[in-house]
Amino acid sequence: MGYGARLSGGCNIGAYFSALASGSMSAWIWVAAAFFGSWIGLRLRPMFHLP
Repeated sequence: MGYGARLSGGCNIGAYFSALASGSMSAWIWVAAAFFGSWIGLRLRPMFHLP
């Protein structure tokens, strides 16, 4: 797992914080995708009868 994480640039959270600190565009794309995915997830909750 450690070797695979190293090849992929770390985990999602680590890639976000490291990229944001270095000013990478991938961090901002990650933020937009996370925000949009959370918004979709919140809209789908009633469909699955979740509180």
